Amino acid sequence: MPAKVVPVRFNRPLRSGTVSRYVSPPDDLLAISDSLLANCPIKDWHERAVEYLNSQDTRTLGIACSGGADSTLALLLAYAAFPNLRDKMVVLHYNHKLREDSDKDERFVNELANKLELPHEVGQSVDSSKGDEGSLRKERLDFIFKVSQRRNIGAIIQGHNQDDVAETILWRLSRGSSPQGLCAPRPVHQHGDISLLRPFITIDRAKIREMLSRFKMPWCEDESNDSPEYLRNRIRMNSLNKLKNNVDHDLLQGMTRSRNLLEEQENAIREWMIKAREECILENKVDIEKLEGFPKAIRRRVVSDWLMDNQSIDGVSSVQLDKILKSVEDGDELGVSLSDMVTIRSKNSRLILEKTTSQPSGWERLILPPSQRLYLPGGKSIGFTIKNASASLIEQIIDGEVDQSKEAYCSGKRCPGALYARTRLPGDDYRPIGSPGRKKLKDWMIDRKFDQNTKDSIPLILNSTDEIIWVPGFAPAENQRVDASDSLVIHLTYS
Repeated sequence: MPAKVVPVRFNRPLRSGTVSRYVSPPDDLLAISDSLLANCPIKDWHERAVEYLNSQDTRTLGIACSGGADSTLALLLAYAAFPNLRDKMVVLHYNHKLREDSDKDERFVNELANKLELPHEVGQSVDSSKGDEGSLRKERLDFIFKVSQRRNIGAIIQGHNQDDVAETILWRLSRGSSPQGLCAPRPVHQHGDISLLRPFITIDRAKIREMLSRFKMPWCEDESNDSPEYLRNRIRMNSLNKLKNNVDHDLLQGMTRSRNLLEEQENAIREWMIKAREECILENKVDIEKLEGFPKAIRRRVVSDWLMDNQSIDGVSSVQLDKILKSVEDGDELGVSLSDMVTIRSKNSRLILEKTTSQPSGWERLILPPSQRLYLPGGKSIGFTIKNASASLIEQIIDGEVDQSKEAYCSGKRCPGALYARTRLPGDDYRPIGSPGRKKLKDWMIDRKFDQNTKDSIPLILNSTDEIIWVPGFAPAENQRVDASDSLVIHLTYS
């Protein structure tokens, strides 16, 4: 029978009869790392990441380590497998300061690096209020890239495993993703001048923990990994486990092969797209007639990459991109407003970007894409996510600890179906939470002393029956009030 997996759970909340303790990394790390390598030899790693490491240049090699099982194994395996690179290795750790025991994770990684006689860099969050997955990932990457520039780091090893591949596919499928998104995490991903390496996406999570336990190597277990507040955690604990039990083959092997095939196809699309760009784009304008000569997948990538190359645009939603492509296909006149006062237009069989000089007075109803930002005319944007309603979040909402000019929480059970945004129309009425009754939205805006431009351009968020559920600057609609019985809440943000 495999060894029982017993991680160092020094960040688990105290229970009756338990003692919170800190366990240092053992002193015999060299012997442990050699034993781990014997059980997980280089031939089991992803070959493309190994090829990169074998050809590593004179630049520094970073190893990201949170202290968790995956990154601890990654550090020890890299140390054992590439003794010729040890003098170039530096350990990177970022402390988000989200938990009481975050400092213990940092101490564990520091001791681990010291016992391996490797230099290490530690970053710490200065704002622990941002707990969503996207913000946390951005904080870590910002730290990594700043250190990389200062230390001349050319590549960074990350501890992603085979389960991470499956979770990412399921996560992005639910959002509607292209092959470009579905083939993540890649074994080698170029980010500017830095290569992100994931050699261990061929190894499943259970094997990683079994190996560490067998050789008595402790690790830190982050309790937030068990929280249903995060979508990735729910996918791992619910959807992925059920799929593993329901399919008649090795799910992770199948998902890994799918990821590899998707990456092959994405690379082919990218090569074709580069050639299409050379033909279709001249002086920052897209030749529509030439663009139409390529398959839709290539047209999508050409237009998407062209827009992202323009620094004046913050982002383009899938809804806006679909509208642009449909206009190209149908030969219709195009005028789609993007962020930062930029409009994309079709003129003389060309797609062009124009800076607008005045705020638009109104625009048609747009669907809000879940888990994405919708960029609106005039440079504003709306975000729409569905969150697990933890007790602390419910308390925060009920206590009114929400900036109504920037965000709102609506009841998940009272607002099923799609959400939309539009500007106001004559006759719109509204009843915010706590108000005695409904009245004309125009009158509410007069009471708040909104100027005319704000009245005409501020987005109204509507449910599937065209009822207004939120107007930025006001509380959500009375019938969207969140209470303790809500298991899910809708989080809307405006910026």
